[in-house]
Amino acid sequence: MAPRGIKTAALALIAAMVITLFCACTADDPAWDAATPDETPPATTAPANPNEERMYDRLELMRHEELVDEQSVMICPAVADDEYGYLSTLIAIRVRSRIRSYDYAVSTAFRIKCNSNGVLSMLIGFYDMETDELIDKLPITYDLVLGREIQIQDCFEEGDGAWRSVLSARVQSAAEGQHMTLLSDILPIEDGRPFYLTGAGITVMYRPYEITTGLDPWPELSIPLSNLKRWLKDGGAADRLLKTENTETEAPWNEYGADTEELNEDLSA
Repeated sequence: MAPRGIKTAALALIAAMVITLFCACTADDPAWDAATPDETPPATTAPANPNEERMYDRLELMRHEELVDEQSVMICPAVADDEYGYLSTLIAIRVRSRIRSYDYAVSTAFRIKCNSNGVLSMLIGFYDMETDELIDKLPITYDLVLGREIQIQDCFEEGDGAWRSVLSARVQSAAEGQHMTLLSDILPIEDGRPFYLTGAGITVMYRPYEITTGLDPWPELSIPLSNLKRWLKDGGAADRLLKTENTETEAPWNEYGADTEELNEDLSA
């Protein structure tokens, strides 16, 4: 048997040879160099800004027709886009509910007023099916950012009610510019006042004899959004339309319950 000292020396020599051989091999291996802890990690792309404004494409719309309570005909728009298909249900519920408020047969027709940058605004006309007389108008506006129908107050900054008097003053000036005979001064705009949006303006609506004589039975008075810029809610539906380049004034699709010139005139903007 070899002495303990000689055996220990032999093992040490073998270990040294193994270490030398390992270092020689890894020195020429680029893969090993790439794994050194001092290496700077490769640059990565900047993360997406979660607050970046989303641009919305025009919605794909189609015509929806339905018989309500076996006597009334509902014609209204529906949304073909899967992501926003829920709007079709909301629109139908609103129009169907208004139809059922009458105790006689009615039909409807619609005009798309805005379909731009996450805003879908429309005007629904209601007609007595026996006389074809226009009996009501229902404006509806949806904000895709909020996922719901909005009211006129949603277009303006909260906490600053100055817009109510400013808008009513603009509306009165527009009425006088159209030589409309006003029954009195137009009061400040209240919550829920009927309205619709176009790509360039906001239109405030009134019922027959509410502000003027029967010569103008359904007053619709439009104010450019640029005249209201100071009071618009930042990032709201009206504000986004104002900031959108090449905004449309009206979507080129009308859908009427019958082919008569009277219906076209009744629902004209």
